[in-house]
Amino acid sequence: MLEWYRHSQRYAIGMGLAAFVVIGIGVGIRQGFDYSFLQYWWMWVILFVAALGMYSIFRAVDPAVGSDWLRVGRMWVLLYELKEIKVRHRGLSMHLDVKDSGNRILQVRVDHLQEDRDMWDLVYNGLMHSVLVNGANTNRGVHSRLKVPEPPE
Repeated sequence: MLEWYRHSQRYAIGMGLAAFVVIGIGVGIRQGFDYSFLQYWWMWVILFVAALGMYSIFRAVDPAVGSDWLRVGRMWVLLYELKEIKVRHRGLSMHLDVKDSGNRILQVRVDHLQEDRDMWDLVYNGLMHSVLVNGANTNRGVHSRLKVPEPPE
């Protein structure tokens, strides 16, 4: 089985347009509600480049998962051979940091995995196996936030 997720192009375009508007309003507020800066062509170019950057950030998210592996970008781990599983908060999002038996490290936002139900099922099964069978090191967030059961004593 193979699952992957990528934000839709419509969503990425919407986020790019939102960045265009928010940055434009922010610069206007910084200028004391004087939007005369928009009369310069180069300012439109700067706003467009910022919007394009935001678009590409949202299109770059591409986690994929197989029956026993997880890949994000060029990094991958074996889900059933995890040695360390940590849930950490970075900014406003929750990240899953994992390390497998080959010392490969992967960090991914949890919501990027949970947006596709089948993908999250495969990842969650690997997390549970690594904790319950292999005794992977975890932090409290793995059990409280992701609801992975504690290993038996």
